[in-house]
Amino acid sequence: MLGFSRSSLDLRPAEGRPAQDVHETTGRGQERTVSARVAGSADRLADPSADQRARGTTGGTVAVLVLAGLLGVTAATYLVIAGTTLGSHLFVPELWFFENSEALAPRTIGETAASTWNAVALGVWAVAWLLLLVAVRRGVAAGWLLLVGGAWSVPLAVGPPLFSGDAYFYTAIGAAVHLGVDPYENGPGVLGDEWAVRGAEEFWRDEPTPYSPPFVFLLRGLARVFHADLISSFVTLRVLSVLALLVSAYVLVQIARDLGFAANRAVWLGVLNPLVLLHVVSAAHNDALMVALLLPGLLLALRGRPLLGVLFCVAAAGIKVIALVAVFVIGVDHALKQTTWPGRLRALAVTGGLGAGAFALTVQLSGFGWGWLDNLDTPGKASEPLAPATALAMALDWRDPPIDGVRQGFLIAGVVLVLVYSGLAKRWGLLRSTGWVFVVVIATGSVVWPWYLLVPTMIFAAAGTRSERVMVAVWSVLLLFATQPGGQSVLGLLSRPEVDHVMLWTYVVLVIGGLAWAMRNRPWRRQEAEPAPADVS
Repeated sequence: MLGFSRSSLDLRPAEGRPAQDVHETTGRGQERTVSARVAGSADRLADPSADQRARGTTGGTVAVLVLAGLLGVTAATYLVIAGTTLGSHLFVPELWFFENSEALAPRTIGETAASTWNAVALGVWAVAWLLLLVAVRRGVAAGWLLLVGGAWSVPLAVGPPLFSGDAYFYTAIGAAVHLGVDPYENGPGVLGDEWAVRGAEEFWRDEPTPYSPPFVFLLRGLARVFHADLISSFVTLRVLSVLALLVSAYVLVQIARDLGFAANRAVWLGVLNPLVLLHVVSAAHNDALMVALLLPGLLLALRGRPLLGVLFCVAAAGIKVIALVAVFVIGVDHALKQTTWPGRLRALAVTGGLGAGAFALTVQLSGFGWGWLDNLDTPGKASEPLAPATALAMALDWRDPPIDGVRQGFLIAGVVLVLVYSGLAKRWGLLRSTGWVFVVVIATGSVVWPWYLLVPTMIFAAAGTRSERVMVAVWSVLLLFATQPGGQSVLGLLSRPEVDHVMLWTYVVLVIGGLAWAMRNRPWRRQEAEPAPADVS
């Protein structure tokens, strides 16, 4: 259905920078842009070293893979053994098959030592990931990288959820709905001391859920199948998350191939990324399911099937409603490809109507009504300085912060920027525009958590320019240290409003730097995203 060919399954890296993109007509009579494979072959003829890289891995590359694999496995194993005692919001026994190591717990070795060893483990893993870039530059096949990622994931797959306890809230929602609680009126805590809801953090235990009704429908189904057993439901969610990551990896390769980018770099940045593995394999965030539906939708739109792509994105919005912004960008992109204004308006109406109608249908079929819309601001009740709007409000007046007013201002700015970046789809390409729209929606939202950036991370991994890939690598490393294994925000532990001032000035510097770069490079004048050669990061 996605139009994958046998050759698209080849995970060997595309060597050399593609020449000018070639427009070819597919069997369906539609035109799409593909990379010039002939140019890649010419590059290898002109550069024998490129041909050597293409034939396979060298001894040095194998050594890099082995070293990076061992470092990452060691770091992940330590994190799993240490468990969630550092930064945990609650201490409830029997939430997993085995308990946290007391020898590594803060109450045994001290808070400072536990925090230091946690930071060392994350740092070692980040170094291992960056070390793999050496192999990527040497042209290692994406399949070898996936083997390393699989080794890194084994400890995470058998350990408790780390760096976020949201998955326990998912299971609590499912159990509560199964036992007759309206999830959009009450939190699962109304059940009292029910074992199935013990893992939910205190804040979420008493709050109605903001999640889309189709996702709640899924959670209720798991609770029914496993009789509201917490661990069984969570394990199933983790299996689904891992499968979603595999689907995302496959689609990333297809997107990279279609755009003439190197598949190995897309896999390295979008799949082996420790930030991705921690929050998909270990924490089992529902963002993984959303991305696994969103990326195929974007790929279908990229290949000239926007309406089918819209349906996939609507399915992703059934997990998290933020995916609807991709429906909007696909609609704008489809409209901009029309030659007349009536055609553009018709394209917008068709894609918008299909998206809205399909989403409304899924909500109705879920059987929970529309009361969930009132709960979309629930995550914003957490005042975290990582959100620019919160940092600004606290910096203005930390005793009585004007949070509502500031967030409304950010919302207006976000809408304007979404329109701007969507309008650049014709020049930048659908994928890059969608990535930036997600960045805008996240940055101007009421709360920001590291896993929120999974969508733009994967999009830029497959379709981003060099600057965008560097940006993703930087935030991926920094955000590893933003939360503790138990889920507590690191910034939330620091003194306020000092930390808010620091974050605010950090964002100001980033914005000024971004504007300076944009004025110098003028990326809006480019017609296509800059292809990335396989041997240059």
